[in-house]
Amino acid sequence: MSAAAAVSIGATQTAPSSTASKTECLVKPTRFQYKHSEFEYSIYAPSTRFLREMTTVFPHLTLRQRKNLLIVPIFQRCIHDLVGATPEINKERDDKLELFIEWGKRVVDRLASVGMWADITDPASGFPVCSHPGPTPYPDVQGTQALTHYDVQNVGCCHILLHPSWKSHIFPATFFTTAPSDILVKVINEVVSKQ
Repeated sequence: MSAAAAVSIGATQTAPSSTASKTECLVKPTRFQYKHSEFEYSIYAPSTRFLREMTTVFPHLTLRQRKNLLIVPIFQRCIHDLVGATPEINKERDDKLELFIEWGKRVVDRLASVGMWADITDPASGFPVCSHPGPTPYPDVQGTQALTHYDVQNVGCCHILLHPSWKSHIFPATFFTTAPSDILVKVINEVVSKQ
C-alpha cells in the first residue's frame, strides 16, 4: 500500500548540475486537471547514489541514459483518505490507478514519438509498465520521500506519504524519463490540453 505527498505550487526550472552528487528539484510541484482528477508533479534530477539504485529497476538503460534519468513523483488528490479499506476507498484507489496508467502511457507514447525514453511504474507492484522489469521494484513511498522530503506516517506495515496540503488523501505514483525537463513539461501540457 502506498500514499504520497507534494509541496509549493509553481513551475520553476533550473538546469541540472553536471555533478549529480546531490538530488536537485528541476520543476517545483505543479498542478493540472486530467479527466476531472487533480494531479500534481515535480521533476527531480536524482543524486548519483539514487541513480545507482535505479540500475536494478531499469537494467536495460545505458549508462548515459541513467545519467540523464529524471524522476517525477505524481500525486492525485483523492476524496477519501486512502489509508482505509472500504469498498468506496478501494474503488477510488482503482479509479486513480487506471487514470494514472492512462495519463502515463499517453505521456510515454508522446515522448517515444520524438525518440525519448520514458516509463511509469505500477504503484502496487513497483515494476515498470512499459519496459522489461529488472529484479527490483521501485519503492514509490521511499523513493518519493527521498526526493521530496515529505513526512511519512507508519500505518501497520505500510509507510504512507503525507502531502503538505492533501495529507493522506492522495494516490502516489512515479514517472521516469531521460527527456530534458523542459521537453517533459511541454509534453505534459500537450497531453493535458488534448484530453
